[in-house]
Amino acid sequence: MLRLEKLAGATTRYGKIFTLVATQKRYIGIDLGGARGKTTALAVLVESGEEAFVEKVLMRGPEHNSAQSQPWTDTTLLAFLEQEASSTTIAINAPLSQPACARCSLSQCPGDALCTDAATRWLRSTGQELQQQYVLADPNRIVALRQSSGFHQVTTAPAAATQRLPPYTHRCTEVDLHYRRGILPREQLGQASWAIASRANFLRRRLSSLGFSLNQSLLEVSPRCTIHVLFGSLAAQGYKRDADPWHTRASIIEGMAGLRFGPKSGMSREDVLRNDNCFDALISAYTGFLKVRDGWTMPSGEPFESDGWIWAPPTE
Repeated sequence: MLRLEKLAGATTRYGKIFTLVATQKRYIGIDLGGARGKTTALAVLVESGEEAFVEKVLMRGPEHNSAQSQPWTDTTLLAFLEQEASSTTIAINAPLSQPACARCSLSQCPGDALCTDAATRWLRSTGQELQQQYVLADPNRIVALRQSSGFHQVTTAPAAATQRLPPYTHRCTEVDLHYRRGILPREQLGQASWAIASRANFLRRRLSSLGFSLNQSLLEVSPRCTIHVLFGSLAAQGYKRDADPWHTRASIIEGMAGLRFGPKSGMSREDVLRNDNCFDALISAYTGFLKVRDGWTMPSGEPFESDGWIWAPPTE
């Protein structure tokens, strides 16, 4: 990217002198925790051609390893992000949109069947169809029924049991990821911490006032999804759960094409390997880098325009 920068003291009788200065594209990944900021981590990548270099990974504010450093509270986090140009891509591991019922402004609910919200209609139609197809295709589904005299073999699997997808807990993007692509963005479908989701939506509105646009320079991501697509479901399940996740994380980092630790990154690699939040912050930033570099797109229009979109590497 190029930008115009005025040279200090360069005024002549011909007017101001400007010069073209190359600027490096930056990517910030945030693993968002609660309001106290103690479980929030931030990673910064700097683009260089087809590669991204880790500039820093921080568990506390800019004065890292100093008595002046502060946890990533809203004040500390926004003070850091306010210094970034709107061309920076910020990728946050937290819901940046609310389910349909939480967004609804009606004082009286007409019920799911009569609701006109695009996301609610999608969950009742496409979402339920995706769920049905997913369950039918599950190779581990029971195909024999237990009776008092033993097991009774059946030639056709019993009707697939599906569950309702309530619009007050489910978002279309999570249902699409799970039932269409076989990826869970979190431990369970519809799982999200109310406190973290509320904080994420507050940050989205504040960052919007600073020029960061949702799904363009401000992205919702899921490190678990990114790892699942790039390294498989076992790695996605084990990079936090393993008895010794250090080796799992190290192998993931080694396999992240185009990612390098910069000469000024200090102890960032060690922080990423030993700390869950730092690792997720790095994966979040890397996801933002891949999205911009490879030109990922999302479905246009509703319901995802209002209901939100989780950016993850494409599989097709």
